[in-house]
Amino acid sequence: MIEFDGSDIERLAAELEAAGPRAEERARLVVAKTAEDTVRDAQNDVPVATGHLKSTIGSDPDPDGLGFEAGPTASYGGDVEFGTPAHVIEARNAKALFWPGAGHPVRRVNHPGTAPQPYLLPNFDRRALVAVDAFEQVVADIWGR
Repeated sequence: MIEFDGSDIERLAAELEAAGPRAEERARLVVAKTAEDTVRDAQNDVPVATGHLKSTIGSDPDPDGLGFEAGPTASYGGDVEFGTPAHVIEARNAKALFWPGAGHPVRRVNHPGTAPQPYLLPNFDRRALVAVDAFEQVVADIWGR
């Protein structure tokens, strides 16, 4: 996993705030592009069975446009990203479970769990580093550095 020092972002935020509205508008563009790129990359990397999970990946900007949340609305998005531990699956709405290849219906099955298939966080981490570089460029352009 890629890591970065959050103090760099805090320093840049303070410099951007001092630069006023011009910097703020450019920062909004950086954030919007980062959100768009993160979503696109996650959609490209997510494992696809039916396409439902991929179709639910999106982003929501913060009210001020200087931040965003990104991820899927599909309830199982986290299970794909982080994997699942071994667990028991029990029949709920039917008397038994049955699937193609099963020898006979069963009331419950021990599922071995699933391995993580990260598609969102690696892309967010990568795009966050690109955003830091873009914010530094905004500051440099404003102060003529």
